[in-house]
Amino acid sequence: MKKLWSKFENWLELNCPEIVESFNEPAAETEIAKAEQKMGITFPNSFKELLLIHNGQRNEYPEQRFEYVGAIGNYELLTIEEIVDTWETMKELLDNKVFEDFDEVEAVGPVKEEYWWNPRWISIATNGTGDDICIDLDPAEGGTVGQVITFWHDWEERKVISRSLEEWFGKITKCLEDGTYKLIEEDGELVFNNDGFMGE
Repeated sequence: MKKLWSKFENWLELNCPEIVESFNEPAAETEIAKAEQKMGITFPNSFKELLLIHNGQRNEYPEQRFEYVGAIGNYELLTIEEIVDTWETMKELLDNKVFEDFDEVEAVGPVKEEYWWNPRWISIATNGTGDDICIDLDPAEGGTVGQVITFWHDWEERKVISRSLEEWFGKITKCLEDGTYKLIEEDGELVFNNDGFMGE
């Protein structure tokens, strides 16, 4: 994961250094352990490695030329505190049965359909409007523990993006290097052409 992230960050440094400047300092191992304990789960080693490189991303840079660009295909990397806050908010909604009347989940790939939100999903990035990219620790049959999935707050689709965080970042770096994913100016803003690096 460290090698893949290094390639990813090198690309960002050359093409949009403001994004690199928005990365936080590394998380402490004690912070990670405390979050795992509070959520009752164990983060995949690849995600721990990522947090030990950068504890998410800041989103306020008033002097930059363009509006803020999220690092992960216009999605902002969450800090450990934000990950836990998101989990606690969703867990409270789940416990209060708020999701019971929601439409049935439409799985694209091996995602469990009985959960609108699953307490064994780790939100790792957000677009700021309630839509997240998550690590799934409770996949459906045929899935992989640690697979990367989409979560939409107002849409029932749950899609497997990749079988693991490492595999996903391998694809991201390849697509950035070959020009499949790129930064474009759109309505005066700098954005990635593939929202969320979610593929087709």
